[in-house]
Amino acid sequence: MFKRFRRLRLNENLRSMVRENSLSVNDLIYPLFVVSGTGIKKEISSMPDVFQMSLDEILKECQNVVNLGIKAIILFGVLENEKKDSCGSDALDDEGLVARSIREIKKNFPDLFVISDLCFCEYTDHGHCGIIDPKTKSVDNDATLEISAKQALVHARAGVDMIAPSGMMDGIITTLRKALDKEGFENLPIMAYSTKFASSYYGPFRDVAESAPSYGDRKSYQMDFANGKEALEESLEDEAQGADILMVK
Repeated sequence: MFKRFRRLRLNENLRSMVRENSLSVNDLIYPLFVVSGTGIKKEISSMPDVFQMSLDEILKECQNVVNLGIKAIILFGVLENEKKDSCGSDALDDEGLVARSIREIKKNFPDLFVISDLCFCEYTDHGHCGIIDPKTKSVDNDATLEISAKQALVHARAGVDMIAPSGMMDGIITTLRKALDKEGFENLPIMAYSTKFASSYYGPFRDVAESAPSYGDRKSYQMDFANGKEALEESLEDEAQGADILMVK
């Protein structure tokens, strides 16, 4: 005798009942890119219908998001060049662009679930995801962990609902978890960019976030897309460190 898998496929209602995965508006996270100023809504040529927006426009877009039934957004800061520096200081400021934006969004839309991107590439003058080691010319992993913890606390104090560290630093999840727990934010979840590939597909995103590195690339900290086993190891490690959600990008 053989198993008749098709028994569960012959009726549309039954197929719906046994479907393992289904996608609805409840699964969607809407990305928003905030810039300084007012009255700004700039379309990105490489990503049609995607905009950089000032906070007043972001709030209008949040209302549209709520009206559509979307329950979550993820917020990216896009800092003007003259405010960038070698360590991304604006990201560490409680009055910085993203911190102010989180507070205003939560004030106006308290039920909207706000996720913050945690990285430094949008805030550094070199466009890399942390502090540069002068010897290797790459990101100093442990020095970047230290300031990442500070950035996480800035977001937490602003009232964010979840933090998503995207820099692919080794040890980032345990570093953030310890820092958050120590300051009383033990219930704040972390969504790990556990498998983030060094891919040319990021081109349009770097346009909208204005986060392209000024020299070199990110292959010394992002995943080699040819390494499937290593990608799984990265994800399992983030889970072990305390990540609440794993992301593949």
